[in-house]
Amino acid sequence: MSYLPSHFTSESWESVKTFIELFPLATLISLHDQEIFTSHIPFIIYNDKLVGHINKENPQFQHIHKSQVELIFHAGDAYISPSEFETDELPTFNFAKVHLKGKANFIEEPTMVESLIAMTNQLDFNFKLESNHPKIPVLKHFIQGLEVSIDEFHGRFKMSQDKSESHFNKAKTLLKKSQEKRLNLFLNTLSQ
Repeated sequence: MSYLPSHFTSESWESVKTFIELFPLATLISLHDQEIFTSHIPFIIYNDKLVGHINKENPQFQHIHKSQVELIFHAGDAYISPSEFETDELPTFNFAKVHLKGKANFIEEPTMVESLIAMTNQLDFNFKLESNHPKIPVLKHFIQGLEVSIDEFHGRFKMSQDKSESHFNKAKTLLKKSQEKRLNLFLNTLSQ
């Protein structure tokens, strides 16, 4: 586990749960035969576990069942420049992440379909997925439902909490502005 001072770390399940509900896409990390595997998979909290699904073509699918894994949920990061403050500061990075460790296990098809419906309901207010949707029988052949036990977790919320309240609030604003600016710059580089 990497180091982070306690004033930037949260072990509150309510904070972590809210974070996962708002930012459900996780980096799924596993180790197999001395090789590290990563995938980006959305998870929801379902029956006190994290539930998602993995494509059967994904190399991680071959070894993930009954494996110890780490999930990292991401909300953003930002370089914080000393030029933004009147006090004598050094540059830093602020960020919001959640780390969770547990054991991954495959789940049965009916539970996977239930979790797909629950995930859609949680994330989409304009579309309702029904269990009788005509694409679900096709999709079931390409994906495998996956649950991860919640054995260990903590939030890593570094937002200049160790500074004054005004500094803390400005750092949060800078993170929001930086995220939007950098995302827009990157999106403008993409072409079809």
